[in-house]
Amino acid sequence: MKPTLNIIGAGKVGRVLAQQFFKHHVFTIQDVLNRSADSAQSACTFIGAGTTVSDISAMRPADIFLIAVPDDQIRSCSLLLQQHHLIQPSSIVFHCSGALGSDQLDMKRGAASLHPMRSFADPAQVAAEFPGTICSLEGDDYAIRVLIHALRQIEAQVVSINLESKTLYHAAAVFASNYLVTLMDAALQTLEGAGIEPAMAAKMVEPLARESLQNVFRLGTRHALTGPIARGDQNTVARHEAALKNWNGKMASLYHKLAEATLAMKQRS
Repeated sequence: MKPTLNIIGAGKVGRVLAQQFFKHHVFTIQDVLNRSADSAQSACTFIGAGTTVSDISAMRPADIFLIAVPDDQIRSCSLLLQQHHLIQPSSIVFHCSGALGSDQLDMKRGAASLHPMRSFADPAQVAAEFPGTICSLEGDDYAIRVLIHALRQIEAQVVSINLESKTLYHAAAVFASNYLVTLMDAALQTLEGAGIEPAMAAKMVEPLARESLQNVFRLGTRHALTGPIARGDQNTVARHEAALKNWNGKMASLYHKLAEATLAMKQRS
């Protein structure tokens, strides 16, 4: 008989993981709790299984609990599960925060943190392309053994991480994902400031960004770097900063910080 899985917070990450576990017959999806009944029902439809509940107290005991709520709610969710005696001696509880560790669950046994290194802006696309996704995993030995087996069944790759390294690990993910979006927004805004229409600005930036990322992973950062700093052309960098200051002081400050970091990377290489 397959282990049962309850989900607290079936948002983008929670519903994709649950859908994968259901699709590959890893767990029996049992109860799903979201902020609203409509959201919970939408999650169940996406997953393909599950029963909506309105409160943690309405949940049934389960073998596995997946908590995918905002970071500041993880501990309280775990405590409520314990207060309502929903966690059995053999149960496993794991959360999906990239920044926090399993200690947030405040459990003596069966606690883990599991974080897929993906952007979940489009859950349907992530679900369709999930095989090969790298998931970081941290927790006690019992939980780790069970979750490694489950992740392998959904064709994920597993990377073990220390509790003490979780926040630094997550900062790296933010650099690679969130701040990359911020940089693209800065590029698009600056092109629009130069008089380029938004639609054309996007067409101009896309191939440059895609080719640069491809070069990073094909050649490494050292050989992927092009432009004035790679050439040692500090006069052009200075002209960029002057033009940006005249247009938008915050963009000029961002450019200056990035130029310093880029120069340091070049010198390190």
